[in-house]
Amino acid sequence: MRVNVRALIIRDGKVVVSRERRQGIDHVLLPGGRVRDGESIHDALTREVAEETGLMVSADRLLYIAEVVGMYGVHDLILIWSADTDDATAIPEEALVAVDSDQARSIMPPVMVEIGSDLNNGGAEYPRWLGNVRRPLRP
Repeated sequence: MRVNVRALIIRDGKVVVSRERRQGIDHVLLPGGRVRDGESIHDALTREVAEETGLMVSADRLLYIAEVVGMYGVHDLILIWSADTDDATAIPEEALVAVDSDQARSIMPPVMVEIGSDLNNGGAEYPRWLGNVRRPLRP
């Protein structure tokens, strides 16, 4: 099992995303990635978000825990943290996606429906377990 950290950074009803191309398919993701051996979760979050977005962030609190159990032996535990950056002007416009948009619903891992619902209801009081959020592979 691999441990992944992701940042939920929200500005004016928009979420910060990173973009990747994997196996010829474009993906929109919450910024973050794998925790390295011996690395703290907070250090991994800071490093991964900086690598993917150029933003320096600090983790606020754990919001969601999910897993991806999929084909080919994939088994990831995903920790999604609220995070903030001191320099909101450093966020490029192309890195912002409206929380209630179709594009937000395509964000990986697929948790934006739950996040949007929680945001509309004042936010989750405690970290929420989302279970296996694996999506079927595209043809």
